[in-house]
This record gives sequence, structure tokens and C-alpha cells, in this order.
Amino acid sequence: MWQTYFVTALSLALLVKSDFSSFIIQDGKTRILGNNFGVPGIEVSYDYLVVGGGTAGNTLATRLALAGFSVGLIEAGSFYELDNGNKTTIPGYDQSTHPNTPATSQQLVEYDFVTEPQGGLNGRQLHYSQGRTFGGGSALNLMGYQRGTPGSFDMWSELVGSKLWTWDKVWPFYQASPNFSTPNPKYIDPKIHPITWNASAFNNSLNGPLHISYGNNQQPYGPYIAEGFKNMGLKAITDLNSGELIGYAPMTSAVNPEAATRDSSESSFLQLAMRETNLQIYQTTVAKEIIFDENKKAIGVKVEAQGGVKTIYTLNATKEVIISAGAFRSPQLLIVSGIGPQEILSEFNIPPISVLPGVGQNIQDQAWLGFNYGVNSTTKTQILAGNPAYVIPAVNEYINNQSGPLAGIGAAEYTGWEKLPAANRANLSAAAIAHLDTYPADWPDIEYQEIAFAATPANLSDTGMYMTFASCILVPKARGNLTIKSTDMDDYPVISPNWLDDPVDQEIAVQGFKRNREWARGTGILIDEFDPPASVETDEEILAWVRAETTFIYHASCGCSMGTDDNPLAVLDYEAKVRGVTGLRVVDTSAFPVLVPGHPMSTVYMLAEKIANAIIKGQLE
Repeated sequence: MWQTYFVTALSLALLVKSDFSSFIIQDGKTRILGNNFGVPGIEVSYDYLVVGGGTAGNTLATRLALAGFSVGLIEAGSFYELDNGNKTTIPGYDQSTHPNTPATSQQLVEYDFVTEPQGGLNGRQLHYSQGRTFGGGSALNLMGYQRGTPGSFDMWSELVGSKLWTWDKVWPFYQASPNFSTPNPKYIDPKIHPITWNASAFNNSLNGPLHISYGNNQQPYGPYIAEGFKNMGLKAITDLNSGELIGYAPMTSAVNPEAATRDSSESSFLQLAMRETNLQIYQTTVAKEIIFDENKKAIGVKVEAQGGVKTIYTLNATKEVIISAGAFRSPQLLIVSGIGPQEILSEFNIPPISVLPGVGQNIQDQAWLGFNYGVNSTTKTQILAGNPAYVIPAVNEYINNQSGPLAGIGAAEYTGWEKLPAANRANLSAAAIAHLDTYPADWPDIEYQEIAFAATPANLSDTGMYMTFASCILVPKARGNLTIKSTDMDDYPVISPNWLDDPVDQEIAVQGFKRNREWARGTGILIDEFDPPASVETDEEILAWVRAETTFIYHASCGCSMGTDDNPLAVLDYEAKVRGVTGLRVVDTSAFPVLVPGHPMSTVYMLAEKIANAIIKGQLE
């Protein structure tokens, strides 16, 4: 009964004003909403075609359109505000966008990807959420916004062979997107939640459209989370956006504090473009193949409009085609278009355009160990369970005051980061220590993050509270890969992230488990070590639990990675241009040469801003 009530309550939450009106009067002129939508079946030429309306694609398309170029934006999905009720828009419902099994997936706003059996995870197959909606990952994630470190970009710049990717060269583009709001004491009591921040990490004078804030709610257990970090030896740091991570601090999030709503690349960048430019949007349109001329220049995209009658036609680009289809779809699209490993192209009789062994290879992702523990502090457990005693006040507080537990992301009140301490490193093999030592001094081995919801016992009481204490492995050694099932983009790729396939990753995960438990126990709020139970103690027992329960954090990257000329796995050059052809770039997480520590959303925005600037100015800066 409670779950039914929860769904009913969802429908009560008021959506704020959006730009989905049929027309607006602007400067005395009428702008019709439909003017921004391309008509299926009509072949049109644009300066630039952007494939994928996700985090990177919307940013790129908007920047290019604002610069005066004609741009067509192709997206396989539609608008989450229309396809997913308010579950995507309200921050506190973010847990509903992270299903782990196909049976609970968000069919209209995500790809229903399922991995191949994973050897490091006892042969399990896991559901992998990827956005199929305008906003992409920024419409489905937990909204955490946190940047990399100077050392991580020293590594990035070395891998791509250009000093134009060092920290000082990416910093202006990290600052280009956000509009930062400091914590509002009306909603977040500074005496209970003494949040610190570095004002110079943001530059609101640049008028970035993306709202970054601390939301309008912090969970009451926040101070205890901080106490746990202190007790395990971590130091407090000012913020997570200035290049320092090792320590602990609250995490900013992509939440518009005025409305207490998710701010995705769609609600920020795309809606800006729809108000101020003639950007043309092709929704529910699947890119089927990149079209090349006789000189191997990308000149268009064959697309399929997926309505009552599927319509296949071609959109043309006079300057460039930019692929921003996501971690798995971008390499898939390259392969079916003739760009990829020779053995895959030969297997499917695809005429080769450019043989690049690295397409779909070198995929990096972060293993996630989530502990489900009962606590004596209020979490979102009863809201998720649909208990009306908790749901009704939460919905009313959200609608009337833009506050309460639905007005924040319910995660990362404090996030911890560390290099494994000496006592834990002493338990590692020489191979594991050598691997850790390949990373810069400011690159953490492990991230620790709490979430205000968790798996619960079957006999959960109507006052029981549970939460997640998680450790995330930021230094994976194993690399994943993908291939294709057919030459049809409607057939999903064959995905093998290969989490924990390498024994080094398993060793690190065991130590991360131990430190995660130490953190949770040090908070002083545990009352039920539900999963894993306290009886899991020896390294053998811990590894068995890790292999049986580890999941992931949806950060797949590097499947079309940038790299130097002498790197056989490099798909792109340092300007994100595809090797062996012209007029084609890839700009999304698949273009990363390395998965920087933590949550990649901010870095995707940075990457899109930097490449858009390079296109507009004619050179990378």
C-alpha cells in the first residue's frame, strides 16, 4: 500500500515553470516552440551535426549555435520532463533513476544496457543505466559536481601529447559552465552543517547557464559522517572544485536552488539555445551511420526517426560531425560506420574507412562497494518505502518551501578521499603497490560517499532508517571493451567493463572494504550492520563478498580515447578529432584518455566547453 501511495505523492509535487510553452514573445517578436524542431524525413544541411543530446552534446550544440553556426542536434530520446513525470526533475527522487536490474529500468529515458557476464563479479550480468533523453547522464545521475586535480591533468596532457590539457589550461573551461550559489542559511543551518567553499573556484561573471549549489537540504546525519572521516584520519578540506581532493568536504551538485530542481544540460544549455538561437533539434531520432565522401571527410549522418512509422533519411554537415552519443554508443557508431578494429570490421563485413584498434577498447570504470547499514538518524528510507507519515510532509515541504528531503540529492553531505594509509598498503602485493605508484600524488586511491537510501531488511519497521556507506575504487587496473552484435544501431553493443578482473583491483577492493567499514563504524550512528554483516572478517570472506556484491557507479570512459600518434589504441588526437578521417570528432566520456578521479560530469562539461571554444576560434586553447 505504501509504495502505491509514494507513486501518488510523486504526482502531487509541482513542476516549476519550464520553457515548454508553445510560443513566447521576445523583443516584440513571436518565437514558436516548433521552430527549434527539425522535421523528420526532410534532408537538411547544417554547419555542424551533433549526435547525442547529453551532457557534452547539449553544451557543444548550444555554444556553436550561440556563436552563429547552424547546428542540428540528433537525440535518440526525448525530454525527460515529458517521458518520466517529475522523477527526474526533483532531486530527492534521484534514486529512482539508478536501477540495477532490467526489470526496474527507466525505459523511456535510458538505454536498457546489460553487461556480459563479469568474471570478477562471479559471472554476474549487471544493468547499466545510460541516458536516452535530452540531458543524457546529467538527467539520470545523482547530480554530484566535483572536479579533477592538477596531477590528473598532468597525466591527461602526457597521454595526449599536448600541454594544452594541463590544469591551468582546463581551469577556464571548468569555470565556463557553472553559475554557483552559496548555501542558503534559510534551508541549510550553518551551525549544524558548516559548509565551506572556495569562491574563486567559480566565475559567475561568465554567465554560465548551469546551476551548481549545495541544494536546499542537507541530511541530519551529515555531522556524524564528518566525525567518521576524522576518526579514520582524514583531514577537512575547503571544497572539491579547486584541484584538491585528498581529505573530506561536502560535494556541490547540479541543483537549481531557486526551484530546488535538477539542472541538467537540457534544462540549462539546451533550453538556453531554444530561447536564443535557431538550433534544430531532432528528437527520438537514432543515428544509424556516419556518411563520408570519397576523401574520407564526414559529411552527414543517416538517421532514423522512430515514430509510428520509422523514417530513414540523411542530415548533412558542411563543416563537421561531432559524436557525443555516450560511453558505449559513440564507439558503437564509429564501428558500424567503418571506424574500428580490423577484426570487428571484417567479422561484420563493414567496409573499412579508418582501421583504429582502440575503438571500443581501453574502457575504464570504477567499482563500487556499497554497505547497507541501519542508523539512528533520519534518512530517506521511509520516503522510498512510501510511508505516508514521511512522504506527505516531504512533498508539502518541497511544494510550498522548495526545501526538505526532496530538495537535495541525499548524498555526499561529506565525501572522503584518500591514498590508502601505510597499514593498508602493507597488506598489498608488490604488483598492487607498483600500480598505485603510477598515479600522481594528488590522485586518491579510494573515494568514500554516503547516500541517504539503501537496501533494507524484508522486515523493515515503519520507523527503520538505513543508508549506504560506499567506497569507490578510483585506480582501476582492469580495462573493459565492447563490440557490436550487428551493423544496426538498434541492436545494443556487447559490453564488458571487466570490473575486478585483475587481481590488483581485487586487492585494492579488499582494503577499500576495510577502510569503508572503519569509516562507517566511526560515525557513531550504526545500529544494524545489515549487509555486509560483521561476520565478514577475513580477507577471503571479504573478497568473496566483494565479488558477490560489488556494482559500479556509471562512469564508463575512454572507449574512443585521445592519445599520442605513437599510441596504437589512440582513436582521437589531442583536439578530439578522429584519426584517419576529417570532419569528425568525438566529445564525451569515451574521448577521455584517462578517467579522472571521482565523478566525471564536471569534466564532461569542461571538455565540451574546451572543444567548442577550439571550433569557434579555430584552435585549441
